[in-house]
Amino acid sequence: MKRRFFIVIICSLLAFLFVYTGLNKMLDYSEFRFQLGRSPFIQPIAGLVAATLPAFELLVALALIFSATRLWGLYASFFLMLLFTGYIWTMLKYSYYVPCSCGGVLAALDWNDHLIFNGAFTLLSLVGIILQVQTNLYASESISNGKTNMAI
Repeated sequence: MKRRFFIVIICSLLAFLFVYTGLNKMLDYSEFRFQLGRSPFIQPIAGLVAATLPAFELLVALALIFSATRLWGLYASFFLMLLFTGYIWTMLKYSYYVPCSCGGVLAALDWNDHLIFNGAFTLLSLVGIILQVQTNLYASESISNGKTNMAI
């Protein structure tokens, strides 16, 4: 029961983050696209990233809400957060210019704080995956042993 509670909390936090960031990017699309175009590493694919990333973030948030797609959502969250964290680390380490493509509350963070924030959400995604896999294994073992637990 505790495991399920933690999964719901983790998925809620991740879903909120992706809805917030995805909508923020959509609402200020021109600024988001402009800032991506200024990034030395993303510049060649800035249009593609700007067009697809916000929708993908919202899709991941939706997947996290439903139990049937939750594990997929957690894997996608981990992948996205790992990608974002790696991007920030690379920008800090190798870029001559670090553009600001974040909006809203997250724009108030400096890049080092953003790296820590993203790292924490990457770990949170990983913990969510582990807990969800354990829950799925427990549920399948219970069913194969003839025990059914509707709470899972």
